[in-house]
Amino acid sequence: MTFQPFATSPWTPPTSQPSSISIAGPSIISRVTTPRDTPPSGSVSPVVATPALADEPALWSDRYRSLSASNIGAMGNGINPSLNVGHGEQRRVLGDVPPHSNQVSPHALASPFMPGVNNGAWGPPVPARQNHNNAHGQSHGHGQPRNQNHRNISLQEKLAIAEEKIRQLTIENQKLRERNAFSSCNNQHAAFTSPPVSSRSSMIFDNINPSFTTAGYGHVAGLGLQRFEDPEMCFDPAKFSHGGDDQLEKSNYSPPPHLVGPILQGTFNFADMPIEYVRPIVWIIAHRIPNSSSESSGLKAAVNALASRLGLPHNLDSTGILVRSIIEWAKPLCFTSCGNYLCQQLLERCGLDDRQAFIKEIQDDIVSIASDKFGTHVLCKAILTKELEEPISDALIKFGIFDSMKTGARRLWREYLEKCRQARQFEIFTRINEEMAGRWSELACINEHGSIAVQQVFEVFGSQELMEPCFKEILEDIARISNNQFGHFAITKLIGYPQLYRRTCEAILTSYPPVAVTHHGVNFAKIALTEGGRGSIVKYVDAICSHDDGRTPGIVAIATSSIGKAHLTFVLSCLTPAEHVRVRQTCRAYSTTLRNSQSGNDLLRSLGLIHAVGVRHRAGSG
Repeated sequence: MTFQPFATSPWTPPTSQPSSISIAGPSIISRVTTPRDTPPSGSVSPVVATPALADEPALWSDRYRSLSASNIGAMGNGINPSLNVGHGEQRRVLGDVPPHSNQVSPHALASPFMPGVNNGAWGPPVPARQNHNNAHGQSHGHGQPRNQNHRNISLQEKLAIAEEKIRQLTIENQKLRERNAFSSCNNQHAAFTSPPVSSRSSMIFDNINPSFTTAGYGHVAGLGLQRFEDPEMCFDPAKFSHGGDDQLEKSNYSPPPHLVGPILQGTFNFADMPIEYVRPIVWIIAHRIPNSSSESSGLKAAVNALASRLGLPHNLDSTGILVRSIIEWAKPLCFTSCGNYLCQQLLERCGLDDRQAFIKEIQDDIVSIASDKFGTHVLCKAILTKELEEPISDALIKFGIFDSMKTGARRLWREYLEKCRQARQFEIFTRINEEMAGRWSELACINEHGSIAVQQVFEVFGSQELMEPCFKEILEDIARISNNQFGHFAITKLIGYPQLYRRTCEAILTSYPPVAVTHHGVNFAKIALTEGGRGSIVKYVDAICSHDDGRTPGIVAIATSSIGKAHLTFVLSCLTPAEHVRVRQTCRAYSTTLRNSQSGNDLLRSLGLIHAVGVRHRAGSG
């Protein structure tokens, strides 16, 4: 027996003409059918269900769409459902052989077709029209199929077309999601996006009757179909959402590789830039360090192109995306040579809400950003806004005035104190003096930033009263500060102020321990001696020869230093005979200590306290 899968399908469509049916038993149905109901015996495409002729009715018209699946088997064989024929038989397993070779149970074979679908991959095949040749005694059910006028497109071609359609819809869906990502207001960050299309999506089967999946007809894999994966995307548009850190993993984000090269090379066309490229470009500016002048020029061109968009109305999608992208990558932008300029442009051109959102994003990193050579420019721009002044100053004070002034944040302190002085807000100066009591000299010697911070006191504090606590501490420890590699710049600064010059020179001349023990100290002492005249020399000789309270005279420390010989030679040339005698007596009293150094021995010889080695002693030593 030849197996014909569609000969007795319960989905065989009914016709307007009644079929010749002979009922041999309660569940036996004759296989004699009309030519119009006979399924094709040849290989016909199962995806075409359109009529071959104009006068032929559509086999699976919408009028059968409302019929239940329980009656379709009976209708397909032309049996009145009220006869209760074939409904009492238990459905056989697919492929079971009927009891009699000429009898087929209406439920012996399962149909792979969808009820209510008249075309497509899940519609039934169009039966081939049979040749009516009754003269030769041929039965209606055994006629030869005539040529059909239907499209010769295979299932694989249909699937390829569907796949291309899905790819186009996916790309369109992606673009819509990216455009709508930042269309909401500043306070509303939720983006309305269309459902994603992926290998887990049922978008491919939206046109299929839902009863197919619920009636137990099988899964897609069982029917031999394959689901299509999404085309490769340049970047994940879902990352444009700013709902929170759980929705946006900044650490795992990376821009499209095809954008990095043109941006660094300066060949990217910003005039026709899609808005979805704004965020990746901001990321490149924030995270890429230029390795050459050409890359630096490319990044500067990108910054200028984006900065020009900040001047546009903020209701535009591109401007809104740009502002939120800068806020999102605020911290890394502050640490780059090009990114900090983009941040400054935001603080200069955008509204107060955007500025406050920017500061809130970097609130926990204000001191580290202020200490950076690039980031400090951003905060100096921000602190000029009155509404942003408080959070920035509070962060500095909370971190510690001394600890922040010894870092690059002293640049930010200068801008802030200058602004307070002009506004006559002196409370902050009083608080600084209270917290820095006893630590000014330490700050001046700790590093370059600390030394500059001390110098800024005399530039921005304004009044002598506010500067006095710092100035007094420096004069008390002037020897240490003058010979420090960082502190000596502060002393040079003090000498340059006319109102501070006299007190500074006097402190240099009368300091104990003496100042002139290093190159920097010797220069300060020489300046004080030269500018002060005879009065300065008298004070200096008295200070270096004094041994009150049992302390060693300062001349001993000067003579035993590596640079003391030249300085004392200059000093001795300026002394009167009486001053010369006092110096000689002091050196004789401490001659034992002076002999321990070469410069001390030279001083004793110049004073005539020891004699030069004679010829006899030199020969004996040889």
